[in-house]
Amino acid sequence: MKISCLLLDDDLLVLELLQAYAAMTNVLEVKAAFTDPLEAHRYLLENPVQVLFSDVTMPHLSGIDLVKSLHHPPLVVLMTAHPQYAMEGFNLDVIDFLLKPISLERFLKAVNKVASLLRVQTNPAEPQPDAAPGWGSFFIRTDAQFVRLHYREVLFIEALKDFTKINTADGRSHLTLVNLKNLEHQLPAGLFVRTHRSYLVNAARIDSMNSLEVRVAGHALPLGQTYRERVTEQIVNTTLIKRT
Repeated sequence: MKISCLLLDDDLLVLELLQAYAAMTNVLEVKAAFTDPLEAHRYLLENPVQVLFSDVTMPHLSGIDLVKSLHHPPLVVLMTAHPQYAMEGFNLDVIDFLLKPISLERFLKAVNKVASLLRVQTNPAEPQPDAAPGWGSFFIRTDAQFVRLHYREVLFIEALKDFTKINTADGRSHLTLVNLKNLEHQLPAGLFVRTHRSYLVNAARIDSMNSLEVRVAGHALPLGQTYRERVTEQIVNTTLIKRT
């Protein structure tokens, strides 16, 4: 499936190079290419695309300000010869940051990131081919990079204000700037269960539970009264060995 994109750079030679790179990918479908950021802005208001490749430093409107001006921006890859803009770009949750001159190899790496993220967004609960339920994976953004986590390795997820902390079976934790509610909606409901307003737990990892807590790989996690009945029904009652 083609990925629709818009290319923006005030240097015509760079823009032509990007168009050539995009054609080589056989994945990107260039819907428009502009040297003027204001024209690009007007186009994006009426014509949504999946990804924007944009220069940072341009007259009238920088690439960063362009992204900020959009209520629903597409995925963004920023490009510049000035690395000091990288941190501000990543604060905007851009997909990648390409330093000029841009090589084909580096451009393709950015395209691969975009394609991987779009697959996750389109089918967040889609299992890997020939995989058993729960053996799929998803990507998160953390520390200015994308990290793949497999459902089976996640123990529990903890809310930390606007962040969530994802704890995995290998003892590591991953912070990502997504709140728990949004994360819960994007993960498979059958695999993860909310046990508390601050905790989302991998149902297959629960070792035991009582009226106050669930235990997951040695961790005692609170079981909120609001969630107790639902958790009991989903985790225990469906697999409980009963007296005949």
